[in-house]
Amino acid sequence: MKKISYLDGLRGLAAFVVVFHHYILAFYPALFFGENATKHLPGSEEVFASGSFLNLFYNGNFAVAIFFVLSGYVLSHKFFLQKDYEIVRSSAFKRYLRLVIPVAVSVLFAFVLMKASLFDNKQAAALSGSDWLGSFWTFSPTLQDAVKQAFFGTFFVGGNDYDVVLWTIAYEFFGSMLVFAFLALFGKMKNRYIFYIAAIVFFFQTYYLAFALGMLLSDMIAHNKHLFRKIDKTKIMRTAILLVGLFLGSHPNGRPIDGTAYAFLNSDLIKATVGDPSVFFHIIGAFAVMAVVLESGKLQRFFSHKYFLFLGEISFAMYLLHFLVLGSFSSFVFVKLVPLLPYADATAISFMLSMVLLFGLSYLVCIYVDKKAVRFSHLVYEKMFPKEHLAS
Repeated sequence: MKKISYLDGLRGLAAFVVVFHHYILAFYPALFFGENATKHLPGSEEVFASGSFLNLFYNGNFAVAIFFVLSGYVLSHKFFLQKDYEIVRSSAFKRYLRLVIPVAVSVLFAFVLMKASLFDNKQAAALSGSDWLGSFWTFSPTLQDAVKQAFFGTFFVGGNDYDVVLWTIAYEFFGSMLVFAFLALFGKMKNRYIFYIAAIVFFFQTYYLAFALGMLLSDMIAHNKHLFRKIDKTKIMRTAILLVGLFLGSHPNGRPIDGTAYAFLNSDLIKATVGDPSVFFHIIGAFAVMAVVLESGKLQRFFSHKYFLFLGEISFAMYLLHFLVLGSFSSFVFVKLVPLLPYADATAISFMLSMVLLFGLSYLVCIYVDKKAVRFSHLVYEKMFPKEHLAS
């Protein structure tokens, strides 16, 4: 089945937001943590932005929530259109193989960088004031440990010592299995919406809520139960829900929200109900944004732009590699430039050069690793479950 191109574009933009988020954390930590002690601009712009709608442009946790809602939607979309359990079986079987090869490449790449002493994050952190940046790659790497983490730890215990972004892979893997299990058990039942409610309640305080909501959207769209089309001729509701979704998506998660526009979301009742407010509101924001994108031709055309589609194509590779580039190449260039140039110029040049390297590396990994992993998972499945056997 042909990919939904605009969702690839949305995924690409979300991946780039995660990249930008980590560069902000590394070189302008006050923009995230809201601490005057680590700001690099003379005024209060950084502290203000950290608690305002502006942090939407680098809110990495919101982008991750979009990833998870997208996964719930995309992984169930084909099943809801065709109602074929073979889709569930093949997707579940191939999921680990599809993910593990690119993950292993990123972990082994980090291992090589560590053994070659090419991470300059500690030196960069001393100049930027980012304790966060200086906290990584502080252990002695071993090949055995790297291999174990690549093939097991990352997926089953959330290991991310070599590449911090890998904390999401366990959620992605188990969230995918949740989707496949739901489809296998309830996907064809007429009263399956009862089980959606049960899943939403059960996973209410976790990232798995995003997968359940994405699957619910997929079910509704596939069965022509559109959220707005029949009741919103003027598109006012869509606009309002999009704005609410973006507002929730900009909920700060690195600093206190007292005294900000989000303070009303900080009540004891809300905390007791939803757990971590930033995680919950980012998921609800991602759900709202996805719901509107699925109904809006303008937004679909916007995310179908060739630049977003390129980002979408390389998104997984870019996601896996960017933190390693940040800790090595970006930090090295930054350390060399800071004594020579104003701080803002040094960080801007480091970022731009890093993006050139990152996009190039990501494209190569996408072509020679990521796409090969997808193909390999197909071949293994076809070998294990020949079509003649399935037909019989």
